[in-house]
Amino acid sequence: MEQTGIIDTTQVNDPVPIPEPSPTHGSYHWSFERLMSIALVPLTIAPFAAGTLNPIPDAILCATIILHSHIGFQSVIIDYIPAKRLPKTRLLFWWGLRAATLIVAVGFFEFETNDVGLTEAIKKIWTAKKEAPYVEPVLRGVA
Repeated sequence: MEQTGIIDTTQVNDPVPIPEPSPTHGSYHWSFERLMSIALVPLTIAPFAAGTLNPIPDAILCATIILHSHIGFQSVIIDYIPAKRLPKTRLLFWWGLRAATLIVAVGFFEFETNDVGLTEAIKKIWTAKKEAPYVEPVLRGVA
């Protein structure tokens, strides 16, 4: 029987090959995560501070929230579901994250185009007046 393909000749106790050191390896990803987190602060405050509720900053805020959430959950999957020990579980979570991100993006798009938008909804909730609770009238003499 002829065997084709690559044959693994390594043993269990062989050392893992060490990659070449690079000062930028991983720093782009880390910098992008920090940039997204920092960008959320002015994007959240700006529409209310300026007093204008424009759809463009609203869309940018929604996109930033989606990316920030996706990157955060991606980091959780990378940290807590090891690829070597649980490859199928990790793949399931990757696809679950992608599906959830897509569903949230479609939801934000629908809310932005067919409703009032995110910042307007937050403004309405924030300034909503508290209504008095409904009290049933008491009728005297009726049993």
